[in-house]
Amino acid sequence: MLVGPQTEDDAGVFRLGSHALVATVDFIPPVGDDARRFGRIAAANSMSDVWAMGGEPLFALNVCAFPPDLPEEVPGEILAGGLGALRDAGCALLGGHSVRDPELKYGLAVVGRADPERLLTNAGVRAGDRLVLTKPLGTGVLVNAFKYDRLDAAGLEPALAEMERLNRDAARLALAHGARAATDVTGFGLAGHAWNLARESRVRLELRFDALPVHPGFFELVRAGVSTGCTPRNLAHAAPHVESRQALAPEQEELLYDPQTSGGLLLALPAERAAACLAALLASGHRAAEIGVARPGPPGLALA
Repeated sequence: MLVGPQTEDDAGVFRLGSHALVATVDFIPPVGDDARRFGRIAAANSMSDVWAMGGEPLFALNVCAFPPDLPEEVPGEILAGGLGALRDAGCALLGGHSVRDPELKYGLAVVGRADPERLLTNAGVRAGDRLVLTKPLGTGVLVNAFKYDRLDAAGLEPALAEMERLNRDAARLALAHGARAATDVTGFGLAGHAWNLARESRVRLELRFDALPVHPGFFELVRAGVSTGCTPRNLAHAAPHVESRQALAPEQEELLYDPQTSGGLLLALPAERAAACLAALLASGHRAAEIGVARPGPPGLALA
């Protein structure tokens, strides 16, 4: 075992000969009304953990929880969406398992392959590294706003488009530009996942709030009362490790703890290579941004 559960990395890693096998499982409830699109986003979300470790997905198994009263055409559409994402990633589907469940959920168990000498883990950040985030934040609030008729389909569309985007190209560019550590920003929110990096790498991460990419409409929805059930738990988990050097409005603080679905990669790159990596990400269509720097010091997060 090269990486287990102790470090709260995105996936487990097992050495097999000269290869590192990367294993993960994830599943989610619907994020919109389009069943095929939901399947694609769920598959992208599941495979993301392999890319976040510096690996490439090899094969996957469907994990399905389908309500008994689900219209008969919906499961097929969900699975077709997932299969499309797998094909785009070059990942084989070997089968899966389904159960009846009152709440619709779908995802994948995924096994990938990585170079054991080039793993991207929570423990690889070094003082001086620049931090790059490859997707905007705010999907938790936007998805909930849509579910409760506080946001229309056009308002949700930018978030759906980003959730559909595979983290494959971002991971390849990160490795090509010498990334030392990575995590995908998902259920624990930006602060929770950044804290994992800081804690395991024993560095202090300085984040520039004004540099954070944000989905349109996020702040307005929070001011109107939209939030998520996970946000208070994320805040309780990470806030004790966050030092803010500026006063944040409530809707700004919410952004740090908003749970993401199929979020972007948070990368730690050598200072001299970060600009080139960011330029390559932007050129390939990613809404990426350099959001901070790693400093020596006791593990923690600082907001500038």
